[in-house]
Amino acid sequence: MVVLAAFADVHSPVYLGLLRSALAGAGFKPCAVLFAGDLVDKGRAAAAEPVASLLREKWPGIPVVAVPGNEDYEEVMDEIKRRTPGFKWLEDEYTVVDCGGEAVAVVGTRGALDRLTRWQRRHKPHLERVYRERPQLIARLIDEARREAGRVVLLSHYALARATLRGEDPRIWPELYSSRMERVVAEKRPDAAVHGHAHKGTPRALVAGVPVYNVALPLNRRIVEVELRPRGLEAFL
Repeated sequence: MVVLAAFADVHSPVYLGLLRSALAGAGFKPCAVLFAGDLVDKGRAAAAEPVASLLREKWPGIPVVAVPGNEDYEEVMDEIKRRTPGFKWLEDEYTVVDCGGEAVAVVGTRGALDRLTRWQRRHKPHLERVYRERPQLIARLIDEARREAGRVVLLSHYALARATLRGEDPRIWPELYSSRMERVVAEKRPDAAVHGHAHKGTPRALVAGVPVYNVALPLNRRIVEVELRPRGLEAFL
């Protein structure tokens, strides 16, 4: 069985202490760590370094696959990457990791939204087109990844299932999630889907039999253990 560790939304330095305690309490060894965005608070790139340091101390040599979140501003991503050696950052692309001889492909993306936030409408209206087209790109990437690996995991910052938004104000659900991306999960059926962003949401749900994990650190207050069980078995519930 493949075991992955997953978390999101450190907003370093805001939840750095929570991450430290969550890592201390993680009593398992994953084959890879998945980070689902918002490493730093409001683009403070220097705050990425202590997160990378904590992961190296906890799981030395374990690969970290990450996607940026909305607080990991595009303008500072080069600096964040410099400050997180050993992280494999994905932006609408995929990578393959070796999990005990089993190839696991991780398709990574910032994700998409059904409705731009007020700030996005004012400052980045072009994202409406990006969010409309990105799900089709991710669907193609899942198909490509499946040709290279026996297992495929979809990793997004923005939420991937309406069910994992329960607990958030329903009026803002369109600004937390993409129904198009949920359809990609249902149609392409990766082995698991992992996201963050919804701090007050629900930790997990099933979409067409696919386990979807909301790994936001403020919600779970722990590192989430994602198990890719043998096919034909329920991942949970």
